[in-house]
Amino acid sequence: MRASSPDRTSAPVHSTGPTVAAMLRICPECQTVYEPAPPGSGPIDRCPRDGCAIILQSEWEGSGRDPILGRTVADRFTVVARLGAGSMGAVYKAWQQAVGRWVALKIMRYDRASDAEARARFEREARSMSQLMSPHTVTVYDFGQAQDGSVFLAMELLEGESLGARLRRVRRLKLYDCVKIAREALLSLSEAHEKGIIHRDLKPDNLFLVRVPDVAGRQREVCKLLDFGIAKLMREERAIDALETQAGTVFGTPRYMSPEQAQGKPLDARSDLYSLGVILYQMVVGKPPFDEEEAVVVMARHIKTPPKPPRQAAPEVPIPTALERIILKALSKEPKDRQPAAETFIRALDRIEIPLDDETTGSGLVIEGEILLRDDDEPLPTLSPPPVRARNLLLAAGITLGITLIVVVSLLIGRSAGRSSHGGATAAASSGPLPLAAEAPDAAIATTPAPSKSADTVSIDQLPVVGGPAPKTPTPGAGGPRTSQPATQATTPTAKTAPPVATTPPKPATTYERFE
Repeated sequence: MRASSPDRTSAPVHSTGPTVAAMLRICPECQTVYEPAPPGSGPIDRCPRDGCAIILQSEWEGSGRDPILGRTVADRFTVVARLGAGSMGAVYKAWQQAVGRWVALKIMRYDRASDAEARARFEREARSMSQLMSPHTVTVYDFGQAQDGSVFLAMELLEGESLGARLRRVRRLKLYDCVKIAREALLSLSEAHEKGIIHRDLKPDNLFLVRVPDVAGRQREVCKLLDFGIAKLMREERAIDALETQAGTVFGTPRYMSPEQAQGKPLDARSDLYSLGVILYQMVVGKPPFDEEEAVVVMARHIKTPPKPPRQAAPEVPIPTALERIILKALSKEPKDRQPAAETFIRALDRIEIPLDDETTGSGLVIEGEILLRDDDEPLPTLSPPPVRARNLLLAAGITLGITLIVVVSLLIGRSAGRSSHGGATAAASSGPLPLAAEAPDAAIATTPAPSKSADTVSIDQLPVVGGPAPKTPTPGAGGPRTSQPATQATTPTAKTAPPVATTPPKPATTYERFE
């Protein structure tokens, strides 16, 4: 790391324009003011006098001169800025020198985590959180105890804004964004619940909307869940006091608290689903179902008062009936009446059809005026397609299946017709008359009446046998009525003259080939 020269950087700064003043640095230990860091300098500069990290003077003044700034926690994390604070502690931006990355370092106050039991619970939960691999869960890097005995938790540093900040800025989100954010939060909860981790402090400020690059280099917005299990580990198992549940603490927030949590009852995963239902209600309607200022009043309403249906609370918003039913089911007072698991909640959201071209959905997710994800972009591999895109895929699959069935049926009908025509031709050929007699002249045919069916029939006994005696001549008159016309002469050279009876079979020839 580069150390700033004390002779150069400790000298008074004469150029104090707005840009230079905002970039001035200071050593929190000796309070020596340094010039802005030159281009190409490392992430951390240290004061050559005391070895303390040099930080921005504006950060130091804005934090109220927080004594943690500039120090190195657990010999691993150098703190340079404070990101937020609460009654349980604060979150800092720190540099982890061993691996060369920025982290969000959450440090619990010593008086809140001084007993061994609370610290042991925190460490067990931190180990469980380190097993969560969902891309919608904040990643935990490290945990441990600082020099003063306070407990810290190192997590990935996210760039973006919390859902709470966005709701305070725009009040109500587009329906497509509401379903997308809720679904991604449920993906995180699904993995955590499967591993026995309950959040217990779901609220918009713990849902962070972060910008991440995709494989094409474009920026997309993803929801990540923060602060898993902190409230569960740090709070004692007793009835919740209203003062401990005011907004800003890790014990839970009354506006998003489940009825059983407000009553101090044992909690399970369905408590988180209730809290997420409250968040979804607020994203769709523009305000939570119970927004009174007094914590006790809000908790009592969660316990006893049914929420106003979203379509009545925001009649100007075209809320789908299916979405309203999902929200009201999640807000059931009894856990058994809610969705049994996060996976069930996800499947219900996936069945909602929200047209992407509707004016309530907009053209994409917007952060600070920049469109990050348009509706026609391909989704991330970890994200499911939107409901309308899934419906189009099912429609295309159905059309393809229908065309395939039509083609198969057509082929079967054609093959059956071909077999029928071929069988008819074969039957016609096999049913033709045997060449047993010579054909008569045209004149004789014209003057001879049509013979009966029995006259054309030749019995088996009348057929000649090669080398055997000649067949018997049929008795005249036995075959039918006589005619006055003379018998016709056969055209076959070896055939004899037949008797002058047209209605009886002619006398067969004396010689034949073998009868096949």
